[in-house]
Amino acid sequence: MAEKGVEYGQVNVVASRLLGVQEASGLGSLDDGSFLVVDDELGVFRCTPDGASVPLEAGRGLADLEGIAITPDGMFACVLSEGDGGVWRYRIDGGNRHGGQRLGALPQLSKHKNRGWEGIAFAAPGILDTRTTLLAVHQVEPRRVGLFDAETLEPRAMLRLPKLARKAIGELNDITVDNDGRILLLSGKHGRIAEMRFESGSLALVRVYRIETFKRDVPEGISVDADGRVWVCTDGKGRLLQLELTP
Repeated sequence: MAEKGVEYGQVNVVASRLLGVQEASGLGSLDDGSFLVVDDELGVFRCTPDGASVPLEAGRGLADLEGIAITPDGMFACVLSEGDGGVWRYRIDGGNRHGGQRLGALPQLSKHKNRGWEGIAFAAPGILDTRTTLLAVHQVEPRRVGLFDAETLEPRAMLRLPKLARKAIGELNDITVDNDGRILLLSGKHGRIAEMRFESGSLALVRVYRIETFKRDVPEGISVDADGRVWVCTDGKGRLLQLELTP
């Protein structure tokens, strides 16, 4: 059912393949065409275009992983644990634990047993601020997009979704930001992607896209690569989808 006042775009699935990571809950695209993928129980994997998946030492011992983001310079990856809101940063080369750093934890916004933060992304300087910004989505009420200092995790803002967006999408699973400042919010169980813009300190809804979902294969991670292509991973069969989003 289309919500009154919401503009809807078109979705074309350009490509689909298995990742080799079944419970894929977060996705980050690398410049060489491979991806870093988090499995909420098994850690972090590097998945290559030929379908190989290699577990990385950096993710061992971390639990409840739900999000991953690549820094704008491509040198580091940050991973997010929903359980305690913890954020860890590791150098991408080799994926080893050596040099890893726990930046801290995202704040508690509700009385749920876990912190409820489901996905993270980076916005390069000049898009949302003059500094690099870490964005995070809070899955359930209060559904928020948090803006944090990328080094200290100090909160800069807790943004509410516009009324139309709250009606059109459900629980928030992930977030990504492209080089033009387009913000994409993924609501996997509802099969929606909300395209948003940052205007005058608030989020503005541009349009909503419907994506196909299955009970046992839910879209949970989203990423935009350097060429502006949109990628989604699913928790279930562990599929990687390349999507073309058009107005």
